[in-house]
Amino acid sequence: MRGTDPDVEAATLFVTSLSRLSGDELRAIAASLESDTLTDEVDWWRATIAIDKLLRHVRHTRQAARAATDAVHAVRDAATRAGIPLPDDDMTRVARAAADVARGLVAGLPARPVVRLLLEHWAPVSATV
Repeated sequence: MRGTDPDVEAATLFVTSLSRLSGDELRAIAASLESDTLTDEVDWWRATIAIDKLLRHVRHTRQAARAATDAVHAVRDAATRAGIPLPDDDMTRVARAAADVARGLVAGLPARPVVRLLLEHWAPVSATV
């Protein structure tokens, strides 16, 4: 996920932060994601739909797919380093959510309000983005 595009760079920074998460941080994020209310879940779906539209508009779908893949790999690698045996439902949830955030970051400035919504569960890494 290399490039000079500032949006891709934001996603790269997020992925790098993911790779540094501890097992406790991964579990905390998973718990936060699990505690979503129905309203939160609807907001999440709306956010991902908005991101999809923005990505098509700015023609960054390939960069976003790469960022999403990198995010999933970073979560998997962090979980493995933390001794969390995979597959694990919590880590799958965290990896999917991380992919959504990474895609939103690639979508750029117009997606930032939506990305802020998605980052609510990511306190250990959101300070870096």
